[in-house]
Amino acid sequence: MKKILLIGKTGSGKTSLIQGLQEQKIVYKKTQAIVFNGEFVDSPGEFLENRRLHPALMTSSVKCNIIALVQDSTVINSVFPPKFASMFKKRIIGIVTKVDKDSSDPERAEKFLRRAGVEEIIRTSAIDKTGLELLGSSLR
Repeated sequence: MKKILLIGKTGSGKTSLIQGLQEQKIVYKKTQAIVFNGEFVDSPGEFLENRRLHPALMTSSVKCNIIALVQDSTVINSVFPPKFASMFKKRIIGIVTKVDKDSSDPERAEKFLRRAGVEEIIRTSAIDKTGLELLGSSLR
């Protein structure tokens, strides 16, 4: 079974995305520490937002096959540094979340992910299930 590490800003939808992929009820809960949930490794947003915690992301990625950079399509900024994906020698995918929202701008979110070094990007919504089937098959 492949392991997938999700990395993204606090509130970007990492936990909700996992719940959607696992066909669970979407319940918001703040991730405080690395959470191992079946094939998924859910990282706290602070691990990305605080550069001193980037080594924790590297350590968490060791047994993972895929690194997923998660970008909320409703925010106007990104905390992914340029070429951030290059620090991982694994398959990298980008996941744009919350595309069902009126304030969504998926093109902007994709621009942020491309600047971070991502080439493969999937647009999703955990709420209306947009892109979840495509994402699920991409993770296999």
